[in-house]
Parts: sequence; C-alpha cells; structure tokens
Amino acid sequence: MNIHIAGVIKNLGLLFWLGLSAAPCYADSPVVGKISFARGSNAAQQPGAAPRILGQDAVVYQGDNIQTTERSFVIITFNDGAKVTVRPNSNFTVDHYDTQSPHPEAQLTLHEGGVRASSGDIAKQTPDSFQIKTPLATVKAQQAEYSVRLCKEDCGQETKPEQTTPVKTDQSVIARVVDIKGLVIAKNLQDKDAKERPLALGAPIYSADHLRSQANSFALMVFRDGEKIALQPNSELEIADYHYQSHTEQDHALYRLTIGGMRALTGSIGKANKAAYAIETPVGTIGIRGTGFDLTCVGSCVSQRPQQADSILEGLAEGLYGHVWQGQIVLRNDRGEQVITVPESGYIANRNAGVFQMPEIPIVIPDNLVPRPDKDNSSLDKLFSKRQQQGVPSGLYVTVHQGHVQLKQANALGGNVDLGKNEAAYVNQQKSTIRLAEQQPFQQHDPYPLPSSSTDGKPGNYPILSDQDGTDNGLSVYECSN
Repeated sequence: MNIHIAGVIKNLGLLFWLGLSAAPCYADSPVVGKISFARGSNAAQQPGAAPRILGQDAVVYQGDNIQTTERSFVIITFNDGAKVTVRPNSNFTVDHYDTQSPHPEAQLTLHEGGVRASSGDIAKQTPDSFQIKTPLATVKAQQAEYSVRLCKEDCGQETKPEQTTPVKTDQSVIARVVDIKGLVIAKNLQDKDAKERPLALGAPIYSADHLRSQANSFALMVFRDGEKIALQPNSELEIADYHYQSHTEQDHALYRLTIGGMRALTGSIGKANKAAYAIETPVGTIGIRGTGFDLTCVGSCVSQRPQQADSILEGLAEGLYGHVWQGQIVLRNDRGEQVITVPESGYIANRNAGVFQMPEIPIVIPDNLVPRPDKDNSSLDKLFSKRQQQGVPSGLYVTVHQGHVQLKQANALGGNVDLGKNEAAYVNQQKSTIRLAEQQPFQQHDPYPLPSSSTDGKPGNYPILSDQDGTDNGLSVYECSN
C-alpha cells in the first residue's frame, strides 16, 4: 500500500498523466472485477507501481489498493457477482480473489473508512469464503448485504438534526444454528424474492423458514425462548409462525413436519399457555407438557390401510413414530386427544388412528448421528443478547441488511458473533464485540448506495453531480471520473 496515494489523487490532472504515461501491465495480477460506477477522485495502486485513475469500467486487479477522497466513491463489481461500494475517505485492498479453484475465496482489507457490500457466488456456501479484514475484527459474509464502517469522530458528525434518534433493532432472527453436518437448506416462504440459503454454523433462522436436510445431514437450532430443535436427515420442517417477546404478537410457536424427523426440547413458549405451542404433522397435531421428544415420519407419514404389529415394531410401517424422553406430548387428531408420557414410544398411522404403544424406542429414531437437543450447552445470552450504547464511540460498526454475517475478533479470543437481517454489532478499540440494541442514525441513513441498488452498474436514483450526503455547504467542486 502506498500511503501517498491520498495526496496524489487530490490532483486529478496529475493522476491522469500518471495513469497514461505509466501504462503498466500487471501480468502477474489477475483481473478480479471492474468499476461499475465512479464519482469524484479515486485511485488504485499495485505494490511497487504507479497509481491509476478508477473511472467507469476501469479494471480491478488482485492486489489493488483502492483509495477514495472526500465525497468520492466507487462501486466494484467482482467476477463472481459480488459488489462493493467503497465509501469516501476510505482505504481498501483486494488482497486475494479466487473464483477458479475448487474452494473459491475472497480476502479483502478495509484499512480505514467504510464499504457497503453485496456478496456473490463465492459466499454462497459458507461465510469463511468471503472475508473483509479490519484492524479490529474480520467480517465474514454468506449470501449477505451489509455495511462496514471504521469510525473515528466522523460517523457521529454525519447525523442530521432530523435524524438524531437511534432505531431499535428488530427481532427478525428467531433462532441460530449451533451444530450442523452436511447440507441443510432454508428458504423463507413469506418473502417472494427469497433464495435458498445453505445453512452454516451460526446461521440465522426466521419465522416462515422452510428447512430441508439432505442425506447424512442435520442442523441443531436454538430459539430465542430456549427451545432446541434438531432436524434429522432427509427431513423437511416449516417454522410456520414464531413470535417471542414481540411488541405486537403474543408468544407463539407453530411448526409443520412433513417429511423425515426432528428432535425437540421445548423452551419458554407453551409453559404458561400450552395452546401457544404446536407441531402439525400429517397424522395430527402434537402439543406439549414441558417436553423433550423425537418424531419421525416413515414414507409419506400416513398409512391408509391397517399395519401389522411386526411391521410397526420393525419401524417399516408408513406413519409417524414418536418417543418421549422428557415430560409428555399430546396427540390431537380425529380420534381424539391421546397422551404419550416419558419414557413411552408410539406409532400413529393416520388422522383417524390411535396411538400404538411400543415397548421400546423405535429403531427409526436415530440416536447416533443427530445429537439430542438437551445435550447442547449453548448460551442464550451469547446467541441473542443485545446492548444499548450511548453515542457513537470510535470503533468498528457492522450493519446487516440481508443474509448471514460473522464477526471474528482480530485477537481470536472472543470467538464468533453472528448477525442476521436487521442486526448490528460494534467492536471497540479493545476488540470486544457486542450486538447493538439500537442502530445509530449514520447506520440507518447512509447516503452512499448499497451496491445491490445499482442498475446496469449505476446506483438507482443517485445524483452523480449533486451531493446528498449532508456534508456539502455549497462549496464543493465535482469532477467526473468516467
């Protein structure tokens, strides 16, 4: 990184001359993207080479150090579809960007200033593959849109008089993945634009998510009320409706198990009002009495013809098998209400059938691959706690607009802090990370565009030659760089 670029780019004419006269060839530096939009004076530099102008369609190489000046910014579109807006007064390096290897990865560094990012193909499977390093923490992203700011006194000074009130972060994230193996996919059924999300450790879960696990795969999730659910292999579970400590809804948890199985340890929801918790299955609705239990569907989960006892005991009969290892579950179907109490097991053929009591745990209840939820020791405080913060102290601020973002402290002592949609975090100078209970105005009202808002490379409705960032006093002179 050449620390003199910031001084050089103040003179656009000199920089233009340098860019033309040097005419460098970076044979050893692969092209990783291009500039899809530029405003003002911006420059890039390879180690040991002269700086070059970054205008519209300029090429970005691996190893480029990119610097922007006051009220200047660029949007980079990378080869895998990822986009990054480099905000004004920022210093940003593309350390490594590999889309060709069997394990693609991107490593970027934000030295100062800020970026707004929308991840691409590299970040589809795991957040470890797409990383932005900062002096205070490494920000990892999976299918995410997010903002990263290294603030000094500048972030607090951006607040306009009408934007002084912090905004509470909502509770969109209802659960997080605390253990996972193989491939488990989530897709939100309420969002018509939602894409499938391969889940990773720490991934957020939302109400209306439909979960699907592949063979030899499982995911263990911890919910806000303390409930723990392990989705078994080859299974499908819909979180139809979940609310906990909401300002507008009563506590409520409704699930739909349609294929495969699950293991569950219930939490706070349902303790005060048992009707607030239910699992719908093809053979009836499961209620609880302070419960730990396993449910497994065989075949279509429904048998319309009588099953032989031998077939049931061998776990071969189509229908629903259940085993209670804590408390009770209550089956409600057209036959009426029936109770299964610890340590009982049972089989239900269809909505008109009663419970066939089994003398031992059904062999279709897997116990070797999928951990029993009560064995998990995850901390609710670590998974979901948020703290209020006074003012805008210096440090790292991360705001998530979509997707899954992880913060790994640079000193590697604090572990990961996971963030989902509408969550934010702060890392102080001592490298301590907290989730924020409120977002400051500069996080809510960033005048520089998210890169996903661009159309044909240009940010939607963004004025190229007029300043809307609240810092212009009528004295600015703008330069077109494209």
